[in-house]
Amino acid sequence: MRLLLVLILSFLLLPVYGQVVAPKKPQRTLFTLKAIDSQTSATVSAQFSVTAIQARKTYSSPRTTLFDFILTQTDTINVLAKAPGYFDAEELMVVSCDTCHDYEYVIKLDPKPQKQPLLTPAKASETAKADTVFRNLAINQAIQLDNVYFEQSTYTLRPESYPQLDKLVKTLRTSPQLIILVAGHTDNVGDKRLNQALSENRASVIRAYLMRHGIAENRLQAHGFGDTQPVAPNDSEANKQKNRRVEFVVLAM
Repeated sequence: MRLLLVLILSFLLLPVYGQVVAPKKPQRTLFTLKAIDSQTSATVSAQFSVTAIQARKTYSSPRTTLFDFILTQTDTINVLAKAPGYFDAEELMVVSCDTCHDYEYVIKLDPKPQKQPLLTPAKASETAKADTVFRNLAINQAIQLDNVYFEQSTYTLRPESYPQLDKLVKTLRTSPQLIILVAGHTDNVGDKRLNQALSENRASVIRAYLMRHGIAENRLQAHGFGDTQPVAPNDSEANKQKNRRVEFVVLAM
């Protein structure tokens, strides 16, 4: 009996080992970057610079059509793409796909405008006649860009706006002394602070478009007026639509 008791106690005092769980390996996500022309969608050979903020790592490449690097966790990354003949593109994004094996992102690069040959006054006049431009301008005159459109309640410019903005680009090119203010306006629906910010952002987007197409920064100003300068009472949807507008104002010429 004593021997049996000793055996039982010895068994109870043996170390208890639980199941050993192997540490989970971090997921390796292959992140691929590619640059394309924003107008033609053609692949562009670009130089990439990437900063993974949480991981505190940087990645860079010489000019290439595809750039790969490895992420092992959800991260916020800053991507800068450069290519000759294009404006630099910088984007900040959160990559939450830490359980995916592959992740691809395409960056659109806006081409720089080709340098225009210097025109004699006669040829400049011929060009103005051949192209559609805004005419009979006067200082302090406000011209509504009635064919410029944004996604609802945002400052995302819609593609159908480009023809009228290109008309403004041509006007500025053929009138080198022309300086303008791009003015954004809203109706009175919603929070005044949000309307103010929306009008400012829409004016800034138009100014950035003109600059990307070769118009000097010192010839362009942008300002948002929110709902402070209505052209009609905000008493109907039709009138509210009139107040949601973008204009350019002639400052000098």
